[in-house]
Amino acid sequence: MEAAEGVHRFDDSYVNMPTILRQIGFEFIIRTHDHLPPHVHVLHGGTEVLINLGADDILPSIREVRRMGNRNISRALLIAIENNEMFLARWREIHG
Repeated sequence: MEAAEGVHRFDDSYVNMPTILRQIGFEFIIRTHDHLPPHVHVLHGGTEVLINLGADDILPSIREVRRMGNRNISRALLIAIENNEMFLARWREIHG
């Protein structure tokens, strides 16, 4: 079964996860039914890292790594830092 647009297959489960950014092979997504703190799921080549979004003077930070290597974790974190304000705005649109 193929995943529908906006639905991603990871760890043998389907979840509605809108893509908010695609950049250099990374896909940044926010689950529509997720929990605090605000964060993004970053997919890359069958691996994943969860990044907590920054607020005020706090930068985004790694929350959980799922098989992603250090080099790609660093790249994903840098992209998250560069796009933190947009990610937070999208989180608020989705979660209120």
